[in-house]
Amino acid sequence: MRVWYPTDSTQSKKPLPYKETYSTEGHIDPTTLSPSFIFGHYNLIKTNSYSDTLVSNKLYAYPVIVFSPGFLTDYTDYQIYMEELASNGYIVLAPETPYEFQSVIKPDGSIVHFTKEHAEDYKKESESTLPLWKEFWSTNSDDERQFIAKEILSKAIFMNKVLDIRVKDIQFMIAELENMKQDELLYGKLDMGNMGILGHSMGGAVAGQVCLVDDNFKAGINLDGFQFGDVINGTIKQPFMIIYSETFAYVNNYVLDNFDNKLYQLVIKESKHMNFDDNMFVMPITKQIGMIGKIDKNSMREINNDYIVSFFNKYLKNEETPILEQIPPKYPMVELKIN
Repeated sequence: MRVWYPTDSTQSKKPLPYKETYSTEGHIDPTTLSPSFIFGHYNLIKTNSYSDTLVSNKLYAYPVIVFSPGFLTDYTDYQIYMEELASNGYIVLAPETPYEFQSVIKPDGSIVHFTKEHAEDYKKESESTLPLWKEFWSTNSDDERQFIAKEILSKAIFMNKVLDIRVKDIQFMIAELENMKQDELLYGKLDMGNMGILGHSMGGAVAGQVCLVDDNFKAGINLDGFQFGDVINGTIKQPFMIIYSETFAYVNNYVLDNFDNKLYQLVIKESKHMNFDDNMFVMPITKQIGMIGKIDKNSMREINNDYIVSFFNKYLKNEETPILEQIPPKYPMVELKIN
């Protein structure tokens, strides 16, 4: 995993490149991949992060956010969120997702590939659920959409397996951090009594599932993710937020009755599913080929960061955050519902 955290000084430090290494190795259909040279500019992009600085002493300890990425992506595709949260007084833990991301590069340079078995299972399941998703998008009936969503969930054996592994990995990671030694960089700096979780797409479903099964997490945010897992048969007791693209608006209405605390639902107009990662900034071609929506990228970033930070400030720091209750919303591009 990688950790982002507040620091007081970056003197004599150089900002980290966006991605120092990148590999397109792995068992994914080559026809769906961009040629590797397209990613050659990644190491030229500078972040606002610095390696191995001391943790800020402004607070004794900092609330903790766990981040879970989308399927076939990794945490480095979401650094806008990491830097914003760390800059606002959070320690962000971003575990890697080996075997389900194309190429996980370990510190020694070795690569863990997206396995052939995963590729086959993913393709098989995608083919079985695609007709259902086409039905889902072709109807405007909320009742029909809820019925179809449940059908999709019943067929999502592979994705639910992936989700279960991620949840257990996160719980293992948290347990290991409890055993941190005194000479380690983050010792004493993690406020494990105030933990939240944030994720996009599959990672958003992970956020919901983690809140369902682990009371150590006090709040969660799902960024545009279809809620796989056991939420349909259980109850999320923590405050929760779902931020949707216009394309995926209210895709999780079939589990609305399974939230037993305040639930915020936002729709960001003129956005698409891939507006929630960094590609709208680091890969401009995504707009030209229709992967992201018409919304201005800076507006999208501002809206997301404002609501995400405000939500965690309210439920992990106990701060007043008027934006969460403001209707009509602060931003004209936002539709907000509070349950």
